[in-house]
Formats: sequence, structure tokens, C-alpha cells
Amino acid sequence: MPCYMENQVKIQMLTLDVDMFGVQSKVHPTLIWDQTGATLVDAGFPGQFEQLMQAVTKAGVPFTQIKRVIITHQDWDHIGTVPAIALASNEVKIYAHSNEKPYLEGAIPYLKMTPEKIAVRVQSLPEAMRAKAAAIFESIPTFSIDQVLADGDKLPFHEIEIIHTPGHTPGHVCLYVKSHRLLIAGDQLRIENDCLVGPAEMYTPDMPTALQSLKKLVAYDIEHVICYHGGMYGPKASIRIAELANT
Repeated sequence: MPCYMENQVKIQMLTLDVDMFGVQSKVHPTLIWDQTGATLVDAGFPGQFEQLMQAVTKAGVPFTQIKRVIITHQDWDHIGTVPAIALASNEVKIYAHSNEKPYLEGAIPYLKMTPEKIAVRVQSLPEAMRAKAAAIFESIPTFSIDQVLADGDKLPFHEIEIIHTPGHTPGHVCLYVKSHRLLIAGDQLRIENDCLVGPAEMYTPDMPTALQSLKKLVAYDIEHVICYHGGMYGPKASIRIAELANT
């Protein structure tokens, strides 16, 4: 996918390959940069740091230029490389919604990754995979949040507006880049069979609230959407978002 070049703010959807317990998939962090430095939105699974670093470099941005990481929400596939990024890029700041902060900082267990839920998931795997899986789950990090986000925040870089879209997690956020008419959707929207769909019910503890959050997106002029699971959707994404919000 080519990067967006207009208005000085540049945006590149990254693609990381995932082999999770024998299941192949992809996830899509987003890289945004301008004269203020670079911002990474979401950070892949534990163990994906080298792949992430290669993707950023391929986009033409030195990894040391990453000044900020914005976490859309607490799920492990979005936070796995944050400590490694902090070590590799000097003075990087971590941003997340205030409702996600106590989870990310380890004050309370991750909503979908309590010790009990991890034990059940490990036991559900073939015996040959269990030891490796347990080690992966043990590597899910916690880390300090430098800046908390709130609904409607307009960040002083990249023309980003924060949209709080709870339901998938309490502090899930989407990012709207007005100059590009682009929504970075986290897990609020996905692409399945080339179609834009809402959050996955299986992984969304509060589905009624998540569906209500969809209605907030109708107010925005959105041409394209970057979905963490599925990639790029568009043009005329607002039409499909309105359909989802009204069904």
C-alpha cells in the first residue's frame, strides 16, 4: 500500500505476519510521521519487534524517529512490542485512554487475559503447543502510560482526533486524521471477505456498548479505514459505517 503524502502528514499502514499456534494471519499497525517525528499506532504481538522494525524502516522512517506509541486498547496483539520499542527509540512516549491505563500498568489483570482465562486457553491447545503458548502468555507486557487520552482530544501532532469507542474494551479508541479523511479503527471495525464489519462478538465483552460506539463514527467524514484486522477499506467508507451503525 502506498503512503499518503498530502498535507505533510504521511501515513503508512504496516503489515506484520502472524503464526499464532499454527494459525496464519496478519495485523496492521499504522505509522504516521511529519516534521514532529513519527508515531506508531499499536505495536503487534509479543515477539514481533524485529518484524515491526523492518516494516518501519521499509516505510522510509528510521526506527529511532518514533517519538510516540498510541495504544488503541489493551489486547495483547496490540501491545506486545511496546517495551522493546521504548528501549530502541529514545524518549518515546506511550499514549492510551485513561480507562486502559490501570490494565496496561499492571494495577489490574488484563480484561481478556486473566490467569484463569490464560489457563483455559493453554489447556485448549494440543499438548505439544502448551509449553510454548504458556511462555508467550507470560511475555505479555505491562508498562507505564506517559499520556492519558480522552474522547475528543485533538493531539498536537499529525492532526489526530481521539474517538473513545468503548465496548471491545473499556478504553478502546479510534483515531481520526482529518486531513486524510482517514480512520484508524483498532478493533472497532474489521474487514471480512472484503467487507467492512463491526467488532468481533467473541472478543468483545460489552457488545451493546461497542455497537453504540459505532454510531459515534457516523459524524465523521471518513474516506478510508485502516482496520488492525483486515487492512485498508475504502473509498467512501462513511457509507458502509452508516449502514453498520443503523443495523
